[in-house]
Amino acid sequence: MSVLFNAAAQILIKIGAGHASDQSLLSVSSLTSGAMWLGIAAMVIALVSWLYALRSVPLTIAFTLAASTQVIVPLGCWIFLGEQISLLRWGGIFLVTFGILLVAQPLSKVEERL
Repeated sequence: MSVLFNAAAQILIKIGAGHASDQSLLSVSSLTSGAMWLGIAAMVIALVSWLYALRSVPLTIAFTLAASTQVIVPLGCWIFLGEQISLLRWGGIFLVTFGILLVAQPLSKVEERL
């Protein structure tokens, strides 16, 4: 849950920041965007669910799975914002996904024994 809400928050905040009429770091117009407030709410939910994950899962598993944000955010930006993903970045997405699967599989077996 934490990873999904964190990824959603990043995309929503990007959308909300894009609605700003000026280039200042924090403008009033970006704070009037519904996407910005949804992003902030998603970030709070992500934090709460991350704290819950840390209480119930070993950190090695939680942190490894949190790396999937590095895959979900670019894919979400590609799908929802129309951002382009270079061939090199696709390679990175593949490597991160492979690494998560490689590391998470033995860790899940350790978790089953606990």
